[in-house]
Amino acid sequence: MIQTAYNGRMNDFWAGALLGFFAGIVASILANHYWDLRARYRAYTAAGKLVGTWVAYRMHGRNVDTKPMPGAGLTVVSSKPHWWSANSAVLDVRAQDIDTRTGLTRDHDGHIVIDPAFPWLATRIDRYADSNEISEQRLVIGPDFNIVYVFPVASVATLGDVYAKHAWRRKC
Repeated sequence: MIQTAYNGRMNDFWAGALLGFFAGIVASILANHYWDLRARYRAYTAAGKLVGTWVAYRMHGRNVDTKPMPGAGLTVVSSKPHWWSANSAVLDVRAQDIDTRTGLTRDHDGHIVIDPAFPWLATRIDRYADSNEISEQRLVIGPDFNIVYVFPVASVATLGDVYAKHAWRRKC
């Protein structure tokens, strides 16, 4: 009789341990999924603050010009339709450069990836439609999200160091 009661308690112990183990795994998966979705939503919200139309301005030292940069067309930034997607903090960018002598335009597009740890930092990859020209830029977003400082990375550009640092201001 004592042996049977002992075996019953051991069976209850192992059944509880097994149930607790699987419940812990399920709880861990659910918690991880919740935190991942929360992080995606925060990144989508931060990225959404850059959505809009921007105008480029030259920078001279600490100062940003008051007149738009010659030859720079509008830059249009748009976001993904769903905040829960894995790339919710990746923005789409379309822009045009205008040749000041001929008036011809060059279309280019690419993506802006917001840094998840520091939402005021981002990286832009830009591709020109009429050639194999690409460039990379580091972006520093102003505290009011109405100005973006653009710093080209010469070592990643196909043409080298031809792009100057500049800033974008939100078009009103």
